[in-house]
Amino acid sequence: MNLKDRMIIEEYRKSRNNFILLGDTVHNILSEIVDSAGIQILGIEHRVKTENSLIGKLTRVSDRYQSFIELTDILGARVITFFSDDVDKVGKQIEQRFKIDWENSCDKRALIKADSFGYLSLHYICLLPENAGYPEELCKLKFEIQIRTVLQHTWAAINHDIGYKSEFGVPRAIAREFSRVAGLLEIADDEFVRVRDNMNAYTHEIRQRIIHDTADDVPIDLISLREYVRLNKNMLAFLNALAAINGAEISPIPPDDYVEQLNWLHKTTLGHLQVMLEENKELALQLAQKALAGTDLDILSSSVGLRFLCRAELLAKGYTQSQAAEFLTLATGNRQRAERQAKYLFDTYKNLKGAGHD
Repeated sequence: MNLKDRMIIEEYRKSRNNFILLGDTVHNILSEIVDSAGIQILGIEHRVKTENSLIGKLTRVSDRYQSFIELTDILGARVITFFSDDVDKVGKQIEQRFKIDWENSCDKRALIKADSFGYLSLHYICLLPENAGYPEELCKLKFEIQIRTVLQHTWAAINHDIGYKSEFGVPRAIAREFSRVAGLLEIADDEFVRVRDNMNAYTHEIRQRIIHDTADDVPIDLISLREYVRLNKNMLAFLNALAAINGAEISPIPPDDYVEQLNWLHKTTLGHLQVMLEENKELALQLAQKALAGTDLDILSSSVGLRFLCRAELLAKGYTQSQAAEFLTLATGNRQRAERQAKYLFDTYKNLKGAGHD
């Protein structure tokens, strides 16, 4: 190792602790960025280059760096998004929160030749902004931030593990395979965005139809059932009545498990669910009164309405106790427990009918 490289290593040793502090600071800022923007991510990573790694780099490219200050990747941070358009959204926020070294930053996605293989990410070389309350010694240290999708991250990890850094020197057949895989991943990234956008559009349409009472023919699925429980005025009134039994609050919990249960009861559209609510709400309220009155429950799941409506449906439509146990097994996953619940349900119903007869 020559004198220049030894001086770089010595400077690295003096600065390492500051880079560790800088890493924590950058990680926190990146977390704030994605949280405030409402962007769902796989994760945020950061690392400070080890001394051995730096020595290896200097050995490989000794003539490239004349001083320690020229090294911009001692600290590297990475944001991994689920969707490709979120890469640019995070990037715009990074440009606002950090001081960017534009000369050394690049969008490596745009550097891939049309006939080359590769699948790269958005890279920024950054500094903490001055006059923002950060320690002065940290504001002098450059660092790298990469933003990539999950699929880009997978590609990079596999590519790094295999060891092909460029197409030069790679056998033609293997280079072609790399190109094909990279193309598939890029298409997959675009398709994930399309699927997400279609789901958002579908959710918006369902919300509007529920609000305007035109959703009777909408099939029951995870999205439509969630929006029905959240927005349908009759369901909301029913939930408020349940909560009033013991002064509880309603906590929003996705009713996903009830898609299968409603299908078992042959309720396949929101119109079917609406009829079930209209027909069974009084019996469901009576069942809830028996189950909830006198308890100290002060928070109820927003799916509690479906719970008592389904049980009322079993009783009102003449299902047997054995059939009720089969239905309740869907929720409990335990046949014996379901049989006990079915017996309690039918005993409660007998008591309610007896009280009504008296």
